Amino acid sequence: MKSILSEVFEHPALQNKPPVLIDVGASGALPEQWKLIAPYSICVAFDADTRDFNVTESDAGGYKKLYSLNRLVAEKSADEVPFYLTRSPYCSSSLHPDNAALKPWAFSGLFEVDRVVAMPAVDLVEALGAIGIDYLDWYKSDSQGTDLRIFKALPASTLSKVIAAEFEPGIIDAYLGEDKLHQLMAHMDSESFWISQMQIKGTQRIDQEDLAELNGLQRRYIGAFLKTAPGWCEISYFNKFDAGTMGLREYLLGWVFSSIYQEYGFALHLAKEGKAKFNEPLFDEMEVISKKALTGGYFKLAVRAFDKLVGLMAGFSK
Repeated sequence: MKSILSEVFEHPALQNKPPVLIDVGASGALPEQWKLIAPYSICVAFDADTRDFNVTESDAGGYKKLYSLNRLVAEKSADEVPFYLTRSPYCSSSLHPDNAALKPWAFSGLFEVDRVVAMPAVDLVEALGAIGIDYLDWYKSDSQGTDLRIFKALPASTLSKVIAAEFEPGIIDAYLGEDKLHQLMAHMDSESFWISQMQIKGTQRIDQEDLAELNGLQRRYIGAFLKTAPGWCEISYFNKFDAGTMGLREYLLGWVFSSIYQEYGFALHLAKEGKAKFNEPLFDEMEVISKKALTGGYFKLAVRAFDKLVGLMAGFSK
Protein backbone atom coordinates (compact mmCIF):
# COMPACT_ATOMS: atom_id res chain seq x y z
CA MET A 1 0.00 0.00 0.00
CA LYS A 2 2.84 2.40 0.85
CA SER A 3 4.43 2.26 -2.61
CA ILE A 4 1.16 2.98 -4.38
CA LEU A 5 0.51 5.82 -1.91
CA SER A 6 3.81 7.43 -2.89
CA GLU A 7 2.86 7.17 -6.55
CA VAL A 8 -0.57 8.65 -5.94
CA PHE A 9 0.58 11.58 -3.84
CA GLU A 10 3.48 12.38 -6.18
CA HIS A 11 0.99 12.69 -9.03
CA PRO A 12 0.77 16.27 -10.43
CA ALA A 13 -2.97 16.33 -9.62
CA LEU A 14 -2.11 16.18 -5.91
CA GLN A 15 1.28 17.86 -5.72
CA ASN A 16 -0.15 21.38 -5.59
CA LYS A 17 -3.44 20.40 -3.96
CA PRO A 18 -2.82 17.87 -1.18
CA PRO A 19 -5.74 16.27 0.66
CA VAL A 20 -7.36 18.38 3.38
CA LEU A 21 -8.67 16.56 6.45
CA ILE A 22 -11.00 18.45 8.80
CA ASP A 23 -11.65 17.48 12.43
CA VAL A 24 -14.30 19.58 14.20
CA GLY A 25 -14.23 19.01 17.94
CA ALA A 26 -10.75 17.52 18.06
CA SER A 27 -10.42 17.48 21.85
CA GLY A 28 -8.87 14.02 21.80
CA ALA A 29 -6.42 12.33 19.45
CA LEU A 30 -6.78 12.74 15.71
CA PRO A 31 -8.29 9.75 13.84
CA GLU A 32 -6.08 6.67 13.59
CA GLN A 33 -7.24 6.17 10.00
CA TRP A 34 -5.45 9.35 8.98
CA LYS A 35 -1.99 8.18 10.07
CA LEU A 36 -1.31 6.33 6.82
CA ILE A 37 -1.86 9.46 4.71
CA ALA A 38 -0.67 12.02 7.27
CA PRO A 39 2.73 12.69 5.59
CA TYR A 40 0.91 13.78 2.42
CA SER A 41 -2.00 15.64 4.01
CA ILE A 42 -3.03 18.97 5.50
CA CYS A 43 -5.00 18.46 8.71
CA VAL A 44 -7.14 21.22 10.22
CA ALA A 45 -8.26 20.51 13.79
CA PHE A 46 -10.74 22.68 15.73
CA ASP A 47 -11.24 22.72 19.46
CA ALA A 48 -13.56 25.15 21.26
CA ASP A 49 -11.65 27.68 23.34
CA THR A 50 -12.45 30.98 25.06
CA ARG A 51 -9.07 32.57 24.37
CA ASP A 52 -8.28 34.96 21.52
CA PHE A 53 -8.37 33.32 18.12
CA ASN A 54 -5.12 31.54 17.45
CA VAL A 55 -3.80 29.32 14.68
CA THR A 56 -0.96 26.95 15.46
CA GLU A 57 0.87 25.56 12.45
CA SER A 58 3.13 22.52 12.81
CA ASP A 59 4.01 19.13 11.37
CA ALA A 60 3.01 17.30 14.56
CA GLY A 61 1.65 13.78 14.25
CA GLY A 62 3.59 13.27 11.04
CA TYR A 63 1.31 15.50 8.96
CA LYS A 64 2.57 17.45 5.99
CA LYS A 65 0.98 20.39 7.80
CA LEU A 66 -1.22 20.49 10.89
CA TYR A 67 -3.29 23.56 11.73
CA SER A 68 -4.79 23.69 15.22
CA LEU A 69 -7.48 26.35 15.62
CA ASN A 70 -8.83 27.22 19.06
CA ARG A 71 -12.31 28.20 18.00
CA LEU A 72 -15.86 26.95 18.34
CA VAL A 73 -17.21 26.00 14.90
CA ALA A 74 -20.84 26.89 14.15
CA GLU A 75 -23.09 27.14 11.11
CA LYS A 76 -22.38 30.88 11.03
CA SER A 77 -19.86 33.15 12.70
CA ALA A 78 -20.83 35.13 15.80
CA ASP A 79 -19.02 37.40 18.25
CA GLU A 80 -20.57 35.61 21.20
CA VAL A 81 -22.53 32.40 21.73
CA PRO A 82 -23.23 30.66 25.04
CA PHE A 83 -21.12 27.56 25.60
CA TYR A 84 -22.20 25.12 28.29
CA LEU A 85 -19.28 23.58 30.17
CA THR A 86 -20.46 20.29 31.62
CA ARG A 87 -19.12 17.98 34.27
CA SER A 88 -17.57 15.88 31.54
CA PRO A 89 -15.64 18.05 29.06
CA TYR A 90 -16.66 15.65 26.30
CA CYS A 91 -20.32 16.65 26.80
CA SER A 92 -19.75 20.44 26.67
CA SER A 93 -21.68 22.08 23.85
CA SER A 94 -23.09 25.28 22.41
CA LEU A 95 -26.48 23.65 23.05
CA HIS A 96 -27.96 23.37 26.53
CA PRO A 97 -28.23 19.76 27.75
CA ASP A 98 -31.79 18.46 27.86
CA ASN A 99 -31.62 17.58 31.55
CA ALA A 100 -35.25 16.48 31.83
CA ALA A 101 -34.89 14.02 28.95
CA LEU A 102 -31.52 12.80 30.25
CA LYS A 103 -32.81 12.04 33.75
CA PRO A 104 -33.72 8.37 33.05
CA TRP A 105 -30.23 7.58 31.72
CA ALA A 106 -27.23 6.37 33.72
CA PHE A 107 -24.80 8.90 32.26
CA SER A 108 -26.97 11.98 32.78
CA GLY A 109 -24.65 13.31 35.49
CA LEU A 110 -21.96 13.90 32.87
CA PHE A 111 -24.19 16.56 31.30
CA GLU A 112 -24.60 18.66 34.46
CA VAL A 113 -23.69 22.25 33.57
CA ASP A 114 -20.85 23.59 35.71
CA ARG A 115 -20.84 27.06 34.16
CA VAL A 116 -21.72 28.97 31.02
CA VAL A 117 -19.16 31.03 29.12
CA ALA A 118 -19.54 33.45 26.23
CA MET A 119 -17.52 32.22 23.30
CA PRO A 120 -16.92 33.52 19.76
CA ALA A 121 -17.84 31.15 16.96
CA VAL A 122 -16.60 30.82 13.40
CA ASP A 123 -18.04 29.05 10.37
CA LEU A 124 -15.86 26.58 8.48
CA VAL A 125 -15.53 28.63 5.31
CA GLU A 126 -14.24 31.65 7.23
CA ALA A 127 -11.90 29.56 9.37
CA LEU A 128 -10.41 27.75 6.40
CA GLY A 129 -10.10 31.02 4.50
CA ALA A 130 -7.97 32.39 7.35
CA ILE A 131 -5.34 29.75 6.55
CA GLY A 132 -5.70 29.96 2.78
CA ILE A 133 -7.73 26.78 2.21
CA ASP A 134 -10.89 26.71 0.11
CA TYR A 135 -11.63 22.98 -0.19
CA LEU A 136 -11.84 19.84 1.96
CA ASP A 137 -11.73 16.12 1.21
CA TRP A 138 -12.33 14.21 4.45
CA TYR A 139 -14.70 15.76 6.99
CA LYS A 140 -15.08 14.56 10.58
CA SER A 141 -17.11 16.21 13.32
CA ASP A 142 -18.17 15.51 16.89
CA SER A 143 -19.63 18.86 17.91
CA GLN A 144 -22.13 17.60 20.52
CA GLY A 145 -25.39 18.19 18.72
CA THR A 146 -24.53 20.48 15.79
CA ASP A 147 -22.78 18.19 13.29
CA LEU A 148 -25.41 18.44 10.55
CA ARG A 149 -25.94 22.21 10.63
CA ILE A 150 -22.18 22.84 10.39
CA PHE A 151 -21.87 20.47 7.42
CA LYS A 152 -24.95 21.87 5.64
CA ALA A 153 -23.58 25.42 5.95
CA LEU A 154 -20.73 24.59 3.56
CA PRO A 155 -21.16 25.89 -0.01
CA ALA A 156 -22.72 23.38 -2.43
CA SER A 157 -19.57 23.50 -4.58
CA THR A 158 -17.50 22.39 -1.57
CA LEU A 159 -19.96 19.74 -0.37
CA SER A 160 -20.20 18.10 -3.78
CA LYS A 161 -16.48 17.29 -3.67
CA VAL A 162 -16.28 15.99 -0.10
CA ILE A 163 -15.12 12.39 -0.50
CA ALA A 164 -15.60 11.05 3.04
CA ALA A 165 -17.68 12.43 5.91
CA GLU A 166 -17.95 11.21 9.51
CA PHE A 167 -20.46 12.35 12.12
CA GLU A 168 -21.47 11.50 15.70
CA PRO A 169 -25.18 12.41 16.02
CA GLY A 170 -27.47 11.61 18.93
CA ILE A 171 -30.28 9.07 18.98
CA ILE A 172 -31.81 9.94 22.36
CA ASP A 173 -32.59 13.49 23.50
CA ALA A 174 -29.36 14.85 25.02
CA TYR A 175 -29.35 18.54 23.96
CA LEU A 176 -32.11 21.05 23.32
CA GLY A 177 -32.56 21.50 19.57
CA GLU A 178 -29.80 19.08 18.59
CA ASP A 179 -29.19 17.52 15.17
CA LYS A 180 -30.14 13.86 15.58
CA LEU A 181 -29.30 10.72 13.65
CA HIS A 182 -32.61 10.50 11.78
CA GLN A 183 -32.23 14.11 10.58
CA LEU A 184 -28.66 13.51 9.42
CA MET A 185 -29.64 10.35 7.55
CA ALA A 186 -32.60 12.06 5.88
CA HIS A 187 -30.38 14.90 4.69
CA MET A 188 -27.53 12.70 3.48
CA ASP A 189 -30.04 10.52 1.65
CA SER A 190 -30.94 13.59 -0.41
CA GLU A 191 -27.27 14.15 -1.27
CA SER A 192 -24.82 12.05 -3.28
CA PHE A 193 -23.51 9.98 -0.35
CA TRP A 194 -23.82 6.36 0.80
CA ILE A 195 -23.30 4.92 4.30
CA SER A 196 -20.10 2.96 4.72
CA GLN A 197 -20.09 2.38 8.45
CA MET A 198 -22.47 2.76 11.37
CA GLN A 199 -21.55 1.99 14.97
CA ILE A 200 -24.21 2.38 17.63
CA LYS A 201 -23.05 3.57 21.06
CA GLY A 202 -25.13 3.90 24.18
CA THR A 203 -25.82 3.98 27.87
CA GLN A 204 -28.10 2.29 30.43
CA ARG A 205 -31.72 3.20 31.14
CA ILE A 206 -32.12 3.78 34.87
CA ASP A 207 -33.57 6.68 36.88
CA GLN A 208 -31.08 8.65 38.92
CA GLU A 209 -32.95 7.90 42.16
CA ASP A 210 -32.72 4.17 41.48
CA LEU A 211 -29.09 4.49 40.47
CA ALA A 212 -28.32 6.24 43.75
CA GLU A 213 -29.71 3.26 45.71
CA LEU A 214 -27.19 0.86 44.19
CA ASN A 215 -23.88 0.12 45.90
CA GLY A 216 -20.65 1.77 44.76
CA LEU A 217 -19.52 -1.19 42.67
CA GLN A 218 -22.83 -1.37 40.82
CA ARG A 219 -22.86 2.36 40.14
CA ARG A 220 -19.28 2.37 38.89
CA TYR A 221 -19.72 -0.65 36.62
CA ILE A 222 -23.38 -0.19 35.74
CA GLY A 223 -22.70 -1.45 32.23
CA ALA A 224 -21.92 -4.88 33.65
CA PHE A 225 -25.30 -5.06 35.40
CA LEU A 226 -27.59 -3.45 32.81
CA LYS A 227 -27.85 -3.82 29.06
CA THR A 228 -26.81 -0.86 26.94
CA ALA A 229 -29.50 0.96 24.97
CA PRO A 230 -28.70 2.96 21.79
CA GLY A 231 -27.85 6.57 22.63
CA TRP A 232 -25.74 7.97 19.83
CA CYS A 233 -24.03 6.81 16.68
CA GLU A 234 -20.73 7.03 14.83
CA ILE A 235 -21.64 7.09 11.14
CA SER A 236 -19.45 7.39 8.05
CA TYR A 237 -20.35 8.30 4.47
CA PHE A 238 -18.65 8.17 1.09
CA ASN A 239 -19.44 10.30 -1.92
CA LYS A 240 -21.16 8.22 -4.62
CA PHE A 241 -19.07 9.87 -7.37
CA ASP A 242 -22.18 10.05 -9.53
CA ALA A 243 -22.82 13.79 -9.72
CA GLY A 244 -20.22 14.58 -12.38
CA THR A 245 -18.27 16.93 -10.09
CA MET A 246 -15.26 14.71 -9.43
CA GLY A 247 -12.02 15.04 -11.39
CA LEU A 248 -8.86 12.93 -11.64
CA ARG A 249 -7.61 14.20 -8.28
CA GLU A 250 -10.80 13.14 -6.48
CA TYR A 251 -10.81 9.69 -8.10
CA LEU A 252 -7.24 9.10 -6.94
CA LEU A 253 -8.11 10.19 -3.41
CA GLY A 254 -11.41 8.30 -3.46
CA TRP A 255 -9.54 5.08 -4.16
CA VAL A 256 -7.09 5.76 -1.31
CA PHE A 257 -9.79 6.73 1.20
CA SER A 258 -12.07 3.79 0.38
CA SER A 259 -9.10 1.38 0.58
CA ILE A 260 -8.26 2.75 4.04
CA TYR A 261 -11.88 2.03 4.99
CA GLN A 262 -11.49 -1.47 3.52
CA GLU A 263 -14.26 -0.70 1.05
CA TYR A 264 -12.42 -2.68 -1.61
CA GLY A 265 -15.48 -3.13 -3.82
CA PHE A 266 -16.01 0.62 -4.06
CA ALA A 267 -12.27 1.14 -4.53
CA LEU A 268 -12.34 -1.30 -7.44
CA HIS A 269 -15.28 0.60 -8.97
CA LEU A 270 -13.38 3.91 -8.70
CA ALA A 271 -10.25 2.38 -10.22
CA LYS A 272 -12.17 1.04 -13.22
CA GLU A 273 -14.20 4.21 -13.72
CA GLY A 274 -11.12 6.40 -13.25
CA LYS A 275 -9.26 4.43 -15.89
CA ALA A 276 -12.13 4.82 -18.34
CA LYS A 277 -12.53 8.55 -17.67
CA PHE A 278 -8.93 9.74 -17.50
CA ASN A 279 -6.73 7.12 -19.21
CA GLU A 280 -4.38 7.31 -16.20
CA PRO A 281 -2.02 4.27 -15.90
CA LEU A 282 -2.10 4.45 -12.09
CA PHE A 283 -5.65 3.13 -12.14
CA ASP A 284 -4.44 -0.15 -13.68
CA GLU A 285 -2.26 -0.72 -10.63
CA MET A 286 -5.09 0.32 -8.32
CA GLU A 287 -7.45 -2.15 -9.98
CA VAL A 288 -4.98 -4.99 -9.42
CA ILE A 289 -4.50 -4.03 -5.76
CA SER A 290 -8.25 -3.84 -5.14
CA LYS A 291 -8.81 -7.24 -6.72
CA LYS A 292 -6.04 -8.74 -4.58
CA ALA A 293 -7.58 -7.17 -1.48
CA LEU A 294 -10.93 -8.75 -2.37
CA THR A 295 -9.28 -12.14 -2.90
CA GLY A 296 -7.37 -11.79 0.36
CA GLY A 297 -10.60 -11.03 2.16
CA TYR A 298 -12.15 -14.18 0.69
CA PHE A 299 -9.30 -16.37 1.94
CA LYS A 300 -9.39 -14.76 5.41
CA LEU A 301 -13.11 -15.51 5.57
CA ALA A 302 -12.50 -19.10 4.45
CA VAL A 303 -9.78 -19.58 7.08
CA ARG A 304 -12.04 -18.23 9.84
CA ALA A 305 -14.87 -20.53 8.69
CA PHE A 306 -12.49 -23.52 8.62
CA ASP A 307 -11.18 -22.73 12.12
CA LYS A 308 -14.73 -22.47 13.40
CA LEU A 309 -15.60 -25.81 11.79
CA VAL A 310 -12.56 -27.47 13.35
CA GLY A 311 -13.58 -26.07 16.74
CA LEU A 312 -17.10 -27.46 16.36
CA MET A 313 -15.81 -30.88 15.31
CA ALA A 314 -13.44 -30.95 18.28
CA GLY A 315 -16.38 -30.20 20.55
CA PHE A 316 -18.43 -33.07 19.10
CA SER A 317 -15.56 -35.54 19.49
CA LYS A 318 -15.36 -35.04 23.26
